[in-house]
Amino acid sequence: MKKRHILHVVGRMHRGGIETWLMDLIRRMDRERYRNSILVHTNQRQDYDDELESLGCRLFRAGAPKRSVHYPEALARAIQAAGPVDIIHSHEHQFSGVILWVARRLGVPVRIAHCHNDTSMTDRLPNLPRAAYASLMRQAIRRNFTLGLACSEKAAPSMFGAEWRRDQRIGVLHCGLDFDRFEVSVDRQEIRSRLGIPLDRWVIGHVGRLEPQKNHRFMLEIAAALRARASNCHFLFVGDGSLRAALEAEMRDLQLEHMVTLLHARNDIPEILRGAMDCFLFPSLHEGLPLALVEAQAAGLPCLFSSSITAEANVFPGDNRVMDLERPAAQWVWSLLELRRAAHPMPASARLPALKRTSLAIDQNVRRLEDVYGSVH
Repeated sequence: MKKRHILHVVGRMHRGGIETWLMDLIRRMDRERYRNSILVHTNQRQDYDDELESLGCRLFRAGAPKRSVHYPEALARAIQAAGPVDIIHSHEHQFSGVILWVARRLGVPVRIAHCHNDTSMTDRLPNLPRAAYASLMRQAIRRNFTLGLACSEKAAPSMFGAEWRRDQRIGVLHCGLDFDRFEVSVDRQEIRSRLGIPLDRWVIGHVGRLEPQKNHRFMLEIAAALRARASNCHFLFVGDGSLRAALEAEMRDLQLEHMVTLLHARNDIPEILRGAMDCFLFPSLHEGLPLALVEAQAAGLPCLFSSSITAEANVFPGDNRVMDLERPAAQWVWSLLELRRAAHPMPASARLPALKRTSLAIDQNVRRLEDVYGSVH
């Protein structure tokens, strides 16, 4: 049987949620049946590049910025260099309209648009250029895709429009996680000591890119409001992004340096969740299917998150609280304190087997996606 060649199009292969999910897929896919390549939009080496190459994946670079008038021509050259390509799988949200248009012109037979984010809130803002872009890209996607995937039902309209369920080419594919990583024992005292966080602190954690979408500034407001109610609390943020310097300055302005630890992105997130954190805070403005939130629940953490997040990510609702973003920081503090008092997460012996039976498990994810790749022509 001839191997099917899949070209994934992403921004860059750093330690983001989509990219980590994609790595888990590539590690597990049947290499006798499928060959994966990656097309990125950066000339800089990224976290996963070395491992991708060790797995036999070739890396291609778009060769021009997305906003450049030369981008379509540069993208076409990159796709041709990767070819022949049987399936192009674009993970670039609404910009997939351009990518799949180029792929169709080149005769790539299977063109997948994959929605990983719910941007409906920003799409509705009174911003004419943004609205025009979203409308144009949705039209381009509809004309040029052969298959559409969305990470959640809530995210699907951002890419495919409100009537997406009427199109049989579109379906939901939850991104999956390797829950085996949460079965390894951890030394809580050693992890806290390594991070400089006393063992008696009640640690509210967050994992996510330091970008506006994740709402870190509001988390600092919550930290400042909580300080007077729980003097032994500590906040632990893990991630990289454009807001690092601004957040560090705001921490100084609010005199929070002693109670907020800001770590860079790292590859031991399950250990940090289980060994360093006591609960998880996730007030994102919008998400598709936030894998960091699912990981926190896999680690047994009670979670407080915004109502903008799809219910599909609320795996153990009895352990969690949901709060509207319009509520002030003081009410979020009250919910955190209620979580601290009342939450009794399911034991790992029951929690992890339950998660492995869901569509959020990576092995089920791989089987589903291999079925998709094998059935489309």
